[in-house]
Amino acid sequence: MLRKTQLWELYCSRKLSMAEVAKKLGITHATVLYWLKKHGISRRPRSESSYVKQNPNGNPFTIPSRLTSKQQELLKAALLLYWAEGSKTNGVVRIVNLDARMVQLFIKFLREVCHADEKRLSVYVRVHSQFNLGIAKRYWSHGLRLPTSRVFVYPHTDHRSKASAQWSRYGLATLEFHNTKFKQWLHQSIEQYINRLLGASVSVGRRAPSPLGPTRFS
Repeated sequence: MLRKTQLWELYCSRKLSMAEVAKKLGITHATVLYWLKKHGISRRPRSESSYVKQNPNGNPFTIPSRLTSKQQELLKAALLLYWAEGSKTNGVVRIVNLDARMVQLFIKFLREVCHADEKRLSVYVRVHSQFNLGIAKRYWSHGLRLPTSRVFVYPHTDHRSKASAQWSRYGLATLEFHNTKFKQWLHQSIEQYINRLLGASVSVGRRAPSPLGPTRFS
């Protein structure tokens, strides 16, 4: 007999998969499934199981339930910035800009409000081939306080574009943070904040609610 407390600890608390539970206890996958049903423990959706595998240590970010006035100010600025400049691709938080200050502001938000895992932050920089890639790499590494190993610079080789016409010798930077739950929270928070500013009580969008719950604005 597989006790409910034991199964709950392994499957729910430690987030092991059914295959991992079976291997750990020396039983079959079918036996684990039987006892899950017997004890009334719901199976995780495939999307949740996939998320757990990709994030074995839990969410790579932590958003406090209460924010300081400085964090609130930074949150609101970042939400408006992402609403205007951010990527709408599912699962990826991505912001692209030539202006280092915009990218600096957003990474400051990720660090100081969301406590994002630094290892999940990456910057991709597209630089005209006539400019120095090493200088661009050091520029963004220093400006964003990221190790050079997290800054990926590649040349822009479109021959129709002239170096004299480029806006910046340091290139176009793309800041990325990959996490589906964070992306859901970000979109929900943007909708909440915009609706609040417009005085709307119902969101026009149809995005699924974030599993992290609503954001509190002061």
